Amino acid sequence: MKKKYRWLFVLAGAVAFVMTNAFSLVGDDRFTPAEKAMLLGAVAVSIGAHFSLVFLVSLWMQKRYPELKQTTRRIGQTLLFAVPLLTVLMGLTDAWQSTFRHEPAPVLAFATLMAVFFQSCAIVIFITGLSEAVHQYEQLLQLAHEKEELMRLNLMAQYDSLKQQVNPHFLFNSLNSLSSLISVNPPQAEKFVEEMSGVYRYLLQSSREELTTLGAELDFLRSYLHLLKTRFGNALQANIEVPVQWLNHRIPPLTLQLLVENAVKHNIVSSSQPLHLNITVENDRLRVSNNLQPKVLNLPSEKVGLANIMARYRLLHQPEVVVENTGSQFVVQLPLIPSTPAS
Repeated sequence: MKKKYRWLFVLAGAVAFVMTNAFSLVGDDRFTPAEKAMLLGAVAVSIGAHFSLVFLVSLWMQKRYPELKQTTRRIGQTLLFAVPLLTVLMGLTDAWQSTFRHEPAPVLAFATLMAVFFQSCAIVIFITGLSEAVHQYEQLLQLAHEKEELMRLNLMAQYDSLKQQVNPHFLFNSLNSLSSLISVNPPQAEKFVEEMSGVYRYLLQSSREELTTLGAELDFLRSYLHLLKTRFGNALQANIEVPVQWLNHRIPPLTLQLLVENAVKHNIVSSSQPLHLNITVENDRLRVSNNLQPKVLNLPSEKVGLANIMARYRLLHQPEVVVENTGSQFVVQLPLIPSTPAS
């Protein structure tokens, strides 16, 4: 909320005080309607000046001590400066109004001064409280924005780290597979090189994109699966059934690669225990599932890849990724983002 909008609070408070004085003047027969209007105008100006003075002092202190941890000091300094200034201004205003009403000037007695002082305190606390509420709300919004930005930067760092981890490891396995193909099956080796080139081209392109189309991601995944199937043969079975109307929807790049990589990493993949991957669309979500046949790993999984996917969807302000373990199947349901967001 910009500071100029905070003046609405000052205006609202001033109007309330002016209306109070207006009602007190209605039944006062000592003044003509013109004098009542003039007096009411003077009251409005003076009350506006009182409120504005306190508000400006509050803004000044917020500029000097803007942080949330400085709240006590900021409020204390506001009270210290604003209360004496407003007490003097209100005393002068009361003296002027008494003169205008042809009333005796207020006696500078202790009781009178204390009454003015407590009125000043009430106004200062009222205005400072409103101003502080808005200021702290703005601070909390800013902190939330900064936290989200830090999360985004951290996520991008994790994303880059994951890609760097995938590239050397995957490249090593791919080159081993290629080496075995060159002498045994040159045509298949040539096809392998083409698919491998497509995989790494997509890896380079996706590093600059926040979203990609489902069609592009599936094309990349088919190339990736081709390389995996060259290594695992019939031990890895993949079934992709995605209707054409969904191909222009978008998902974060490398999402499917991370899910397939996790499935291969954490499950047994052998001719006697094939790993079955299924990718379909169900209830407006991309459903990625695999049968569960867990490996015995030396180290527990940190689930970095899955956490990365879930965090990326949250930062894109999309519905949550749904993860389900049925005991026999591991299922991940991904929201599909329309290519043109609905208005």
